[in-house]
Amino acid sequence: MTPLTPPRQELGFPLASRSLGHQWTRSSRPDRVRAMSQRACFLSCAVLGLATGLAGCGEHDGSPSDAAFPGSGDPASYAEKIRGTEVSFEMVWVADGGFWIGRTEVTWDAYLPYCDFEEEEKAPPGADAVTKPSKPQDDVTPYDRDWGVGLRPAVGMSRNAAKKYCEWLSLNTGHTYRLPTEEEWTLACGAAPDDLDDHAWHYENASQMTQEVGQKKPNAHGLHDMLGNLWEYCLDPFDAKDPKRAVMRGGSWRTKAEGVTPQARLGFEEAWTMADPNVPPGVWWVPDGNHLGFRILRVPD
Repeated sequence: MTPLTPPRQELGFPLASRSLGHQWTRSSRPDRVRAMSQRACFLSCAVLGLATGLAGCGEHDGSPSDAAFPGSGDPASYAEKIRGTEVSFEMVWVADGGFWIGRTEVTWDAYLPYCDFEEEEKAPPGADAVTKPSKPQDDVTPYDRDWGVGLRPAVGMSRNAAKKYCEWLSLNTGHTYRLPTEEEWTLACGAAPDDLDDHAWHYENASQMTQEVGQKKPNAHGLHDMLGNLWEYCLDPFDAKDPKRAVMRGGSWRTKAEGVTPQARLGFEEAWTMADPNVPPGVWWVPDGNHLGFRILRVPD
């Protein structure tokens, strides 16, 4: 793999670091083979799910039913399985906000079943799906940046793709998931930790790449990587002047330590899409977005 050019140390937003020319192959990593097996399993199960009806078919690992939400007590945190896979994700109840939020950023294990690239290859020419990501172009940086998949956080998707993932996950599980608002994200993040290195991956300690989720200490709500590792998309715009410009929070592995704070905000930059050979750029992937990710939120049904 061609070494990454050292990224600009973020204080606001970075110059995009590019690693072009990599060719992604399905057999290049054991974890990719594992991810492909999961996606193949998902496809066969999804067909069966459509034939039998989606209502009530979700698989849940300890997920409380709606009847278990009495007004006198807090709903429990829970783990939920993505139907058709062996992948589960954890949701943590934030009592003072009245919502659940992902214990970690969405991982490749949880994101790749949604992409389902094998199904795309079966589609007729020119039938690019409008609800699932298309496979990245071969001459654009591979979606995992050659860092590996598995429990590393999924990177490089657009906010549109993150929102569509939430819609897909809602259909898959029967619960309504979405991105957090900035207010919800701020509440879940809480105060800055006393020792940032104990809680966050940033430019000085992340070895110039993302790290597997959940390795650092959690915050007061029990959430990992709210600061650092990846900037996380929120529903709000960066400012009122451009309501379509996405905002991200929390800093990333490309951000200097002093910029990784609960107040850190970043606005989406069109320059990050310049390596996309499509005109206009595609709606699913951000070629120079190796610092962008997301986590999911759910409110009681």
